[in-house]
Amino acid sequence: MQDFLKMYYHIDCYLETTGYFYVGQQLYYLSRIQDPQEFFNRYHYYRYLMHQCGIRGYEIVKNIYQELLTQDYVLLLYQKDNFSREQYIHQTMVIYPFPKLKVQQIKEQWICKIDQAREKVKDYAYSFKHDQDILSLIYYYCGLAENSINILNYLLQVDNQASLPVSLSLSQPVFEYVYELLNPCSYIFSTRMRHLSCLMKSQLLTYDQLQNLLETHYFDVYEIIYFYARMLYPSYFFECLFQESLDEKIINFFISN
Repeated sequence: MQDFLKMYYHIDCYLETTGYFYVGQQLYYLSRIQDPQEFFNRYHYYRYLMHQCGIRGYEIVKNIYQELLTQDYVLLLYQKDNFSREQYIHQTMVIYPFPKLKVQQIKEQWICKIDQAREKVKDYAYSFKHDQDILSLIYYYCGLAENSINILNYLLQVDNQASLPVSLSLSQPVFEYVYELLNPCSYIFSTRMRHLSCLMKSQLLTYDQLQNLLETHYFDVYEIIYFYARMLYPSYFFECLFQESLDEKIINFFISN
């Protein structure tokens, strides 16, 4: 990818495996985009979120041909600003004008993930101690996911057409830096409660702050019940498992939790 950056952006540097890299004092992020149309739609709302937070966040860097995408890759430049966590959390509770997400659809996706995770058991069942740790984690987190689905079943018994409003949401928890939290590639269109769950699991939201949010913002009863299920559902573990990124550091993180 060093040659790629040099050819299309006239940037000569060492590229980290995470996609982040510095040129002088400026932080860049290079990412492959699976669905350009969806990304640019999401990026439009991301720009609105950054504007409402009073910060610039990331901006797309054009290549030497003044194009936003280069062979399905996008290069982003981070603009560091004074970041207010409280204002950010408040703004991420905004609902966007999209069709609601059906709870039944979420349940089916979760069941599919559990089935995929159980298939992974075959990869670790007859392996060494390190893989036995992964095997134990798969059993444990599949159990948590089943409990999450039981909560969704309760919600669907109340209303089999239950649906949830859609907003920008973190796709998974972030653990290190503000620049990871503000990266547009970290977001998807999903529910506010998925976003709150990611913030809680990232330790960016305390229980007192959560209580205040629940008291000062309108959440319907379906969202509250779903939030309980979402907090139990181990989406981050499944993501690491399917991407085969369960290195020793990540394994120890999940074991400690």
